[in-house]
Amino acid sequence: MQDRNSPPSPPGVLDTELTTLDDIEEIIDLDDSIENTNDSSSDNESDSTAEVKDDAVCVFRGHESKYTVFCCSLSKDSKLAATGDENDMAYIWNANTGECIFNTGTSHNDSVIFAQFNYNDKYIATADMRGKINLWRISDKSCVWQTTLTSDITWVQWHHSTDVLIAGVVTGEVYMVKTRKNDFLKVFAQGTGDRSETGIILPDGKRAAIGYGSGTIYVLDLKSNTVLSTTPHDQTRLRGHASGVIAIDCHMDNNLLISISLQSQTILSTAHNGKVICILQDLNKNGANSNTNNNVEAAAFCKDPTFPAAATGTIINNTEGKLYIWDISKQILRHEIKHDGGITKLVWTKTAILLTAGLDGKIRCFDARAGQYLRSFSGHRSALYDLCLSSDEKKALSVSDDSTARIFDISLVH
Repeated sequence: MQDRNSPPSPPGVLDTELTTLDDIEEIIDLDDSIENTNDSSSDNESDSTAEVKDDAVCVFRGHESKYTVFCCSLSKDSKLAATGDENDMAYIWNANTGECIFNTGTSHNDSVIFAQFNYNDKYIATADMRGKINLWRISDKSCVWQTTLTSDITWVQWHHSTDVLIAGVVTGEVYMVKTRKNDFLKVFAQGTGDRSETGIILPDGKRAAIGYGSGTIYVLDLKSNTVLSTTPHDQTRLRGHASGVIAIDCHMDNNLLISISLQSQTILSTAHNGKVICILQDLNKNGANSNTNNNVEAAAFCKDPTFPAAATGTIINNTEGKLYIWDISKQILRHEIKHDGGITKLVWTKTAILLTAGLDGKIRCFDARAGQYLRSFSGHRSALYDLCLSSDEKKALSVSDDSTARIFDISLVH
């Protein structure tokens, strides 16, 4: 459910042949194993009287009713949660009791689309769509630094090991900002005029991969402010994205990238030279999607080095979806799983266990290696917008169109 204008090398990697889907291992239909829900993805909590089983161990209701909660994060010690909403507010709260610790007050002027703890849990950064970024010191609940970018923000990410934020804006620039100092470290202007849709800092912390509205992907050297590689857009759909890149992830090898686009292409490419390895999937090829609104919304690599896989999730006609598990060493589809409620986000654990966030308000867990559905977590009454896991992978935090945030105990799933 990606709103484009509002607010989430393995063996054989150099084989350049396009993937065919003839050797799919298994297609799994979950209709019989997952109970149906009567909750529409557009229902708000206050609009429905139907009783919903609530598996949450903690519920935060501090966000004002009828406003969507867009983003969430957990502190590294899992004691605090942060959530941001459509009502220009972010809240920091106790992840065990649901008690509000503090909120951002009137400091933001638009929807808060980013609220995340830094690498050592001393600070939390909040950012709104209009371009304002605030830094909050958790120990005394104070705003210690703020800045406003020149254009509306599309995405933000903390660096893994230092107090540096990377942010992309609608006019195409990518900013690298050193917090607590009133200066920008760097402004990457290679994409100026081409909307910066999404980005990720690579595992080495030295480079970033940026996806743009044209379909181009740049890999940037964060120290030298130079472009290391470019994957150009391609209207023929054979060697690149033909539309805006909406999500991107990097494999733990620091080289292999997976990216998805507005027109539902899924592509593997390499960071070091920008080469397209293969088009894993093209749901719009030759007009195949003309009568069905079938959009790829999420993509991520498995973190288990013994399982060379990636997952993508789709929304079909805003009512259902599919989960695809890809063998990235062979570049083939391993499992195709029907999914009640479209997939808005997916998150891997450190194993082959995968969690999805659904339009129907449920979190679902899968064993990706076996292609097996494990269980679901209910409680939300409307669509999920974000999902994150605690560092110890015992908790899952989700936020929703129902104005709530919920924490679930997932310790028994894996």
